[in-house]
Amino acid sequence: MPGDTPRDRGILFVCTGNICRSPYAERRLRQLLPSAAVPITSAGTGAVVGSDIEPQTSEQLRRLGADVTDFAARSVTPQILDGSELVLTLTRAHRGDVARLHPAAMRRIFALGDFADLCRSSQLWRPIVPTHPWLPQVVAEASAARGTVAPHEAGDVDVVDPYGRSAKTHTEAFDRIEEFLAVVVAALGTVAASSRAQSLG
Repeated sequence: MPGDTPRDRGILFVCTGNICRSPYAERRLRQLLPSAAVPITSAGTGAVVGSDIEPQTSEQLRRLGADVTDFAARSVTPQILDGSELVLTLTRAHRGDVARLHPAAMRRIFALGDFADLCRSSQLWRPIVPTHPWLPQVVAEASAARGTVAPHEAGDVDVVDPYGRSAKTHTEAFDRIEEFLAVVVAALGTVAASSRAQSLG
């Protein structure tokens, strides 16, 4: 695509096994934010390496029209983190795990729910004049805004692990991710589209 380079660093979602929550978030964000023009991937702190997306998760993604092909679970590594501009974890505990794995990346790591709270703050996006690449600007503003938004309890931020649990728990996890992604897409989509229009102009 015009303006894109192989060096563009993208968005990484992290959960535990990398077969339920993080692939769901990855494939849905790809579907919901086609204007991103950056890689959107996922990994796990205790990945079931090489596994496909968990069946109930895959079924829900298919139902929504998301692509579930060419997926293999992988472990998060410092190298993967170095290749990611924005790291969104599915719980605060995952954020701590990832930050300990690669402390130098800490400013780029957010729990998805906490990042959604930052996205709800209009002040976060007001200073951004979109350029290409746009994602580093967003991460810098979000990192600087930490502490300016009243934090929620972990129970309101963390996405429950549905692996091996009931259909009800799967639905709870999917609904929570959808809630957070709706906010993130509304915020990032504006910046990404503006940046892309500018690069094409």
